[in-house]
Amino acid sequence: MDHVSVLVYYDGEWNHTRSYEAYENVGIILPLDCTYVKLVEIIMKELKRDQSQHATKIQYQVMENGPLIEICSYRSVYFYIQVKKTESNLTKFPLCVDVEMVVCSEDNRICLGNAVTGEDNIGQQEGTNPKRVAEE
Repeated sequence: MDHVSVLVYYDGEWNHTRSYEAYENVGIILPLDCTYVKLVEIIMKELKRDQSQHATKIQYQVMENGPLIEICSYRSVYFYIQVKKTESNLTKFPLCVDVEMVVCSEDNRICLGNAVTGEDNIGQQEGTNPKRVAEE
């Protein structure tokens, strides 16, 4: 097997008991050598979202109502794929994806979302008014 099948839950929300609810879902196929960049690309393409205008947060749980594990690097993708390879139940360990629109200041110096800004006081810089708008 050179891939894993993964369910992706999106457009939902986490409740107070760490359950992802009111979501849409889609299935994707991940190659075993998938990188973080490729994972985000696959998800955003499947969700028909423009990567340049949206920030993503990808999480999953290994036990119901357990702590959330964020996928944010090549190593975390590799670990997730290893977990999925050992589980034959397709519904185990779905990826829960939060997608938010990223809005930048006019001079593109400060962006919100997953972008690195280098600023501690976002929105406090003179002449900027960055906003983070939840995708509807």
